Amino acid sequence: MTYLPKLQTQLNRGTPVPGRTKGSRDCGPRSVAMAVDAATEGQVKLTITQVRARMGVPGPQLSNVDDAKRGVESLRGLRYTRLATVAKLRQAVVSGKPVHLCIDYGTFDRLAGSTGDPNFTGGHSVLVYGQRKANGAVWWRLFDPLDDGRRAGIPTGPRWVRRQHLLQAALDFGGGQAILAGAVGGRHE
Repeated sequence: MTYLPKLQTQLNRGTPVPGRTKGSRDCGPRSVAMAVDAATEGQVKLTITQVRARMGVPGPQLSNVDDAKRGVESLRGLRYTRLATVAKLRQAVVSGKPVHLCIDYGTFDRLAGSTGDPNFTGGHSVLVYGQRKANGAVWWRLFDPLDDGRRAGIPTGPRWVRRQHLLQAALDFGGGQAILAGAVGGRHE
């Protein structure tokens, strides 16, 4: 993998949400847009409005993996393959696929020790794209829409994080059994 998508941050951009920071519900659409960018090697770059329209969730709404699948597959030649197990998730990342991953951000913050918002503990969507081994551990490249460096202590992404931290956060989001994720692949025509 030589092409890397640009990190798309979600706060203070995107869809206005009454009573919330602008863009606070855009993590899923931002992660999907980055996955499409990666899968097409920069040929398709979707705006937040475009990706939300393709997903069928316009405006300040939460989105899910079914919405992500609908949005990705509305683009000719692209597929969104649901990943429900740790083994399938690992296989997709190792094979170089961009993966839209739903995680429990509270778990991730507790394990990683440094996140884009240490005060947020709910469900969150990120892009995982790439793997490496270093210091006796496996690391995944994380594109977290909250990693915008907006204040001291907030990381600036993309960055490498321990695979195990993301796996545990994904399992916790899925209730300890299932993973809610999807690999984006195919060729855009």
